[in-house]
Amino acid sequence: MNQPQDPGLKQTLKQSLKTILTMAAENPRTVCVFDLDSTLFNVSPRTQQILHEFAELHKPELKKVEILHTDWGLKEALVRAGYKFDESPELHKTLRDFWVDRFFTNTYLHYDIPYRGAVPYVQRLHETGCEIHYLTGRDVARMGVGTLEVLQKWGFPIREGCLHLKPHRSMDDHVFKIDWVVDRFPISQYPPETSPVYFFENEPVNINALGKIRPDIHIIQLDTTHSRQEDVNVPVIKVSNFYIEEDK
Repeated sequence: MNQPQDPGLKQTLKQSLKTILTMAAENPRTVCVFDLDSTLFNVSPRTQQILHEFAELHKPELKKVEILHTDWGLKEALVRAGYKFDESPELHKTLRDFWVDRFFTNTYLHYDIPYRGAVPYVQRLHETGCEIHYLTGRDVARMGVGTLEVLQKWGFPIREGCLHLKPHRSMDDHVFKIDWVVDRFPISQYPPETSPVYFFENEPVNINALGKIRPDIHIIQLDTTHSRQEDVNVPVIKVSNFYIEEDK
């Protein structure tokens, strides 16, 4: 969950985002790699829509349950609304299956909304000549078409070879991302002194794996939501969105 931050700390975090823009402008081979779900995009509207459709079909009172951007999936929102999983396990299994069948699909990706400042921030990086990549745990078969459509719809810069999705849904996200960094991305061609590499990611499992294997990479954690499986234990800069003063 997001924790309150004092104004001085917020200024430091936003200054870090500005510094990356400056570095990208001064170093034409700067690379910025962005995760999508809960990093560039708030996915809670996707889950909210699925829950609404389930309520229409099965349990109208679920319409009152609000999905927050800090929620991970459905369970936290339902518990907050007073629902007990042990009292109606079949209902919750049906809801879970209903959610899974829709959440990981091209169609429902269109309910996602970029986090504040995300679009102009990535656009400005692109304008400096920064090399932009989107590295996501979404898989090609179920979500490839919709991912490209949504990036284009919101105005994120797209070029050939910039979008990287898992080849198959069964592959673990962190395995796919580490494999991409180690074996597919020529990171040795980007000396940190002249060509810094920045990774924007929300999930501590991925952050920890990346930080341990490539400590020379700068990691910016989007402090939005995550799986709760691990806490971050490598150096990161935390931000809650991409808004900086110049976005006014």
